[in-house]
Amino acid sequence: MESSEQVVAPETWQGLEVLWKAILGVEAAIETTRQSMEGARAEMEAAFRKSMAVEEKVHALQADVAQWTRAKSRVHYALPKVREFIHRATWALGVPERKRLEEIYKNHIEPRIPFPQMDEVHEQLEHLQKDRRVLAAEGTTVFQDCRGIIAEIQRAFQTLQRNAAANASRKRSASRERGKHI
Repeated sequence: MESSEQVVAPETWQGLEVLWKAILGVEAAIETTRQSMEGARAEMEAAFRKSMAVEEKVHALQADVAQWTRAKSRVHYALPKVREFIHRATWALGVPERKRLEEIYKNHIEPRIPFPQMDEVHEQLEHLQKDRRVLAAEGTTVFQDCRGIIAEIQRAFQTLQRNAAANASRKRSASRERGKHI
């Protein structure tokens, strides 16, 4: 039977359409994660470059500085993962397999025009969907890691600032007390 005479069950068309729309949904989630990751990357880089004020340097506790430095050092390990995800997410829409499946969707599935190798296309759509879900999950994991690193750096720096301010206040109070007894 030729493809022009081929009768395709409505469930087959619906199955192909559902798969394609699921792929588009996952790709939208990947794009959202990619955009969020761009912001997280900039935030991590800014947190890494942040330095202490002179007052903080003078009065900071070594343990706080060490904790802040350790937190900042995690950025070196996260940034390559972030860049890799951003790269993969950016190029995911441009891979030839995806473009070919999009053409098939627009030219055959959406208008419901039968075509040869429908079973193969179904498998290819399932494979693409699986790849997109894996990429989305990886992106979510990397993004959550970034948020954790940023929060850790901020907590360590706030602790450093709070303890440095308390240390400076104690030193000022102690010098005032010494001045009264002289």
